[in-house]
Amino acid sequence: MTDKIIEHWTHKPGRHCASTALSDLMHFYGYELSEAACFGTGEGLAFWYMEGLKPSRMMHYRSADIEKKFFENIGVEFTWHETDREEDIKQTLITSIDTNTPVLLRTDIFYLDYYKSKTHFPGHAVVLWGYNLEQNIAFISDTERKGLTRCGFGSLIEGIIHGNFPEGEHAHFAPVPRPDISLHTKKLFATSAGSNARSMLAPGGFEGYGIKGMQLASKKVLAWKDLPDWAWLARFAYQVIEKRGTGGGAFRKMYADFLEGFAGKKAVTAIRQIASRWTDIALVFKDISEAETADFTMVSDMLWIQALKEEEFYKSIQG
Repeated sequence: MTDKIIEHWTHKPGRHCASTALSDLMHFYGYELSEAACFGTGEGLAFWYMEGLKPSRMMHYRSADIEKKFFENIGVEFTWHETDREEDIKQTLITSIDTNTPVLLRTDIFYLDYYKSKTHFPGHAVVLWGYNLEQNIAFISDTERKGLTRCGFGSLIEGIIHGNFPEGEHAHFAPVPRPDISLHTKKLFATSAGSNARSMLAPGGFEGYGIKGMQLASKKVLAWKDLPDWAWLARFAYQVIEKRGTGGGAFRKMYADFLEGFAGKKAVTAIRQIASRWTDIALVFKDISEAETADFTMVSDMLWIQALKEEEFYKSIQG
């Protein structure tokens, strides 16, 4: 059996999984939206302080459902397929490719055979472009990797089943047919930025989210020194700011590129400075992870200042 791959598939290596996937899909359908534009339109900026997961303490810097928010903001109906039935997932993937419809997937890289990862990392977005059932191979595009990546079909489905975050929710995947839209980009970008800013400033909701989440993290991080896995917590905190698909600076560098397309110089300068400070915070976490004893005092102070800087920024762009 020959490979079944959608003709004229598109992939430009990027910095973050979801925004790269969205940009690939939009370019495939003839809409010129950069990765940064897709990230911003999806209201990608966030802050989360969470406990009780793995690692036991963590901070994340991206919104929970950038993919769904992106399609909502461009005026396209979008619904994740949610099921853990392996046969249902496989049949949907095959049918979609047979009808030349790429599929947006959330995966856990631990199960993707080409990563050879020893660490779980759910929520990793890729796009399925083809398959070869005889060889049990799927062809996907994945963030910084060039061209199409070969992945065992069973490995991919296992990754999809365990791919949503937080763990325990159903698998999330969605065929993405051709959208019929008219993009007024500057208005779209400004509206998306304002909505993203308001969500970060909102007083309600989850205690560990947004500006109040940063303030909470500033206090909570002081107690990390008493935890048995403090070194790993510090190392992971460094990685999720700088290394794990953020583009550096906790996604704020990429967001600055988004703002370049429509916002004033003051806003762009402010977010670039914020991104640089996140990198500084990451490097302090890295130093802590390599130290013989734990002291999170400096990073606590830096997080509190960062909350003030981000609050000022979001108030300036909320519209």
